[in-house]
Amino acid sequence: MAILKLISITCIQQAETFTDELYVTFNGTKRSLPNMTQGQTKFLGDEFLFQGSPQLSLFENDGNHWYDRDDFIDKHVITESTADVALDFEATSGNAIGAHYVLNVSVTADSETPRMAILRLRSITCLRQAETFTDELYVTFNGTKRSLPNMTQGQTKSLGDEFLFQGSPELSLFENDGDHWYDRDDFIAKHTISRSPADLALDFKATSGNAVPAHYELNVSVLPGP
Repeated sequence: MAILKLISITCIQQAETFTDELYVTFNGTKRSLPNMTQGQTKFLGDEFLFQGSPQLSLFENDGNHWYDRDDFIDKHVITESTADVALDFEATSGNAIGAHYVLNVSVTADSETPRMAILRLRSITCLRQAETFTDELYVTFNGTKRSLPNMTQGQTKSLGDEFLFQGSPELSLFENDGDHWYDRDDFIAKHTISRSPADLALDFKATSGNAVPAHYELNVSVLPGP
């Protein structure tokens, strides 16, 4: 067994006029990537456990339109050999032609014992709030929902929440609209968290939906588990 870890992605040339909405498929799993525009580099943390030599494929998401399938960009075969690799994904045919990305990945051997890690939330800063008065926030992570302090623009508040986890679950931030039948809570943004020890400043910015223009920075630490 081996672990494929996605480190970062760079957009050399985008497929769409405005923003490319990207995802990868690997070993039977589909994973969303950040939206990208030309010249951007964004850090990733997705991990996949695998055997053999499956293909890592990159797509530009055209949405759930019956008349238009997602645009395939390129693919690479990934083997279990330990390596740090810069993979070149360039569309040479189809609707994604022109799209060109570099995806930095690493392949490492997996230990027999499943590894645990701890995600610790350290602080949150409100760069811009979603609501007129106060944002009522919460996060979801690894099947757990945890309330955060109410926030207004310019505030920074210390946190102390911890989560024990395996794999690479997503940390999602929401603004709570209350228990109204007519209105669902507003999703702001999400990040994939890997088990690699790190101190991270995660940028959560709503780019669509009712939470626009909410913008938060969440400082977290990932620590080795028990």
